[in-house]
Amino acid sequence: MTSAPARRSRTYAPRMSPEERREQLLDAVLKIIVEQGIHKVSMDTVAREVGVTRPVVYGVFSDTDDLLRASLDRETNAALAQVHPLLTALRESTDPGPAIIAYLDGFLTEVLAAPDRWRAAFSLVDSTTPKFRRRIERQRKAITELLENYLRDTPGIPAMDIEMTARVIFTLAWEAGRMLLSEPEIFTRERLLTFARTIVADHFATSSALEK
Repeated sequence: MTSAPARRSRTYAPRMSPEERREQLLDAVLKIIVEQGIHKVSMDTVAREVGVTRPVVYGVFSDTDDLLRASLDRETNAALAQVHPLLTALRESTDPGPAIIAYLDGFLTEVLAAPDRWRAAFSLVDSTTPKFRRRIERQRKAITELLENYLRDTPGIPAMDIEMTARVIFTLAWEAGRMLLSEPEIFTRERLLTFARTIVADHFATSSALEK
């Protein structure tokens, strides 16, 4: 008589609190965006990434859009928390040249502190998903306006096109962060900061000369 095959015990997802599970799933969303692209995010891919069943994911999020909205909310809030102290320090400085370089240096530090978050941000700007691209653009606009206000309110700033200058500063920092993550061997932090010092020094020197 042949004995019955042993029943394989089923593997269950470790028990977590709802908040812990939510954070675990959002970590998986971020990983998928960075490694595969936003178009690969789904309830199935997130479940597979975490090693749980789809009902576990549906127990926390209603659908893929809900997942993506929650991920974007979390990463946007975290990114703004990283940038806010840099903008505060910038506003408190009355010497714009060194202050802008310090802002850029701090931004690169924050990018390296959370590389996946910023890789996702850089990639979402190029995304073909309009609603996510628009949301990132709103945050970029808010930071640019803060830079404009700083330049406009700082005593002793030479005459210049404030709006253009603020956009150049933002773009310089944004692209420096992108290059630092994508090609760190070529675009080292030291190289990026050296170039930025030249650009900023030349810009303010030219503006001062034109004012005279």
